[in-house]
Amino acid sequence: MKKLFVVSLLVMFNYAASAQFGFFKKKSEIEKFKETKVVVVLFYDSAYNASIETAMLRYWKFNNFEVAFDNELMQYKKKDVAYLMFSKSKGSKNKAKLGSCEEDFNGLVLTNKFKRKAMPEDILAQAFCSNNIDTADWNFEMQRAVQMLNNYFEYAMNATRDGDITAAKMMADYPSDKNQLLDKKLLIEDKTLALKGKKNAPDIFDAEVEEVDRDVIYKAILDQDNATVYSLLVKDEKFCTKLILTSQNSEVMYYETSNPETCKLTNKDLEALAAIKKEAMKKNSK
Repeated sequence: MKKLFVVSLLVMFNYAASAQFGFFKKKSEIEKFKETKVVVVLFYDSAYNASIETAMLRYWKFNNFEVAFDNELMQYKKKDVAYLMFSKSKGSKNKAKLGSCEEDFNGLVLTNKFKRKAMPEDILAQAFCSNNIDTADWNFEMQRAVQMLNNYFEYAMNATRDGDITAAKMMADYPSDKNQLLDKKLLIEDKTLALKGKKNAPDIFDAEVEEVDRDVIYKAILDQDNATVYSLLVKDEKFCTKLILTSQNSEVMYYETSNPETCKLTNKDLEALAAIKKEAMKKNSK
């Protein structure tokens, strides 16, 4: 199981499977980025614009930002800025006219150069979003994605040493507090659970599990519900990415990839979540 999303350029062969947050290898690079202004790229004919701006105002704490439409970016050509845009995966059902990535990715992308099709070498950080986003969904999707990106930078900024933000270290143990899984109900989006055998989901997860409409998950995100965690499954050209996130502050509890043709949570995923909880309780008892 991969528990983390920060992948170095040294492991580009696993880029599409593992890239979730950032490509910074040293804490000094994170500290330097804190002084860089983020330009949030807006696109015409998209309900995305108001939602990303609102989410950035409410949840982005790491550095300064401003907004500009994609045809206004020449003014930043020689300035120390980074660009935040939305990338649609090839299998996305989102009809908005947004950006994309050369290495297929669905979600927010932070780059050091702006191109409507972002190149791998230009990408600084990323955060997954749902493949299907209707007009009313943008507020929730952007809230979660901005929180996830901000969490990554805060984790990296507070790392004790460079080695703590390397791919190997963070993939082995993403530095979120796994105690947040304890005593939480797991919300799983309808039609995304595929179990085998006689055990049901609550028995495997060892806590309450409920299959719900996505609107219920969005409400938990809006309410910043501290009593629930939830699943997010995202497909791109090569992979299904499975995430379990806290409804409050969008903290990453679990990450795994599988075949995009069978993009569902399985016994293995719930067993892994139960193991993470057991390990957290073991650490608490010491």
